[in-house]
Amino acid sequence: MTPSAAPKQVLEGALTWIDGHLPHFDPFKDGELTGLCEIPLSELAILTLSAQRCSRPVDTAVTTRFLDLLESTHHKPLYQERPFREPETLVSHLVVAVALERGGRLDGCAFLASIEQLIEASTLTAPALPPHRMMELRHALDLGQVGHGLPSYLTLYRSTMPARPVNPIYVSRAEAYILTHVIFYAADLGFRSPEGICAGERKRLAKLVERLLGMYIVARNWDLTAELILSALCLRNPCAFNDVGWQCLVSAQRADGAVPGTRGRPKEAAMPTTPEDIDADVGSCYHTTLVSALAALSALHIG
Repeated sequence: MTPSAAPKQVLEGALTWIDGHLPHFDPFKDGELTGLCEIPLSELAILTLSAQRCSRPVDTAVTTRFLDLLESTHHKPLYQERPFREPETLVSHLVVAVALERGGRLDGCAFLASIEQLIEASTLTAPALPPHRMMELRHALDLGQVGHGLPSYLTLYRSTMPARPVNPIYVSRAEAYILTHVIFYAADLGFRSPEGICAGERKRLAKLVERLLGMYIVARNWDLTAELILSALCLRNPCAFNDVGWQCLVSAQRADGAVPGTRGRPKEAAMPTTPEDIDADVGSCYHTTLVSALAALSALHIG
């Protein structure tokens, strides 16, 4: 299998599965909007945005259906007012708007102007969030070209856990996710060199990512395997386990295109039959499948 064949295979299967389970990404699927129910939709928006920006062609029929869901949700009044009632949902709403604007579905000027007013009038950009969440907010605001007074990526990065020397043996699973997400925000999911992270620091992080990738491959944790592959791509440093990681994702990917999460139905298991079991399976697989697709898009874009 050529270096690009595995990412392409994973991407095609993942997009097919996500396309077939779009109702899961609808924040209104359980009725009222509560908590952080917009997160799956925002992750679909990130995937759509990455597909739009990828230098390799992606099935436009699929991304069109993604945009249809993003657009129909965005125009619902109850959805539009959420960032102003629940400011912690702002990041999710911003990435949806950016994907729609890039897809020609939204004139973002009025919406983003209102977001800029919200930023000015609220404490959203006060340094109260953990540093990696501040990086997430800055990344979303920058994607939308919304004015803000947040510190630079360099300043924010220096306060994060990955900026400190760590032994991979003692990195918890939660800390591994912090590491990957800090890299994602700095590198714009692989569409630029990591901002605020110097060349020497990128090499140090690349070694940490490589070791963690080897550990999570052995642990058969495909969610963090995909996130760490994407992190290695973002850092633009060779990783000894990338090819092995891709082969593991290909081997784990089910015939329906899903890459199972830690509690997802494995490849050899029977199909769930009850609505409850189907919902549980989709819920446990969707993030791993989506992040595998993001890693594949980055691999194909970077070449």
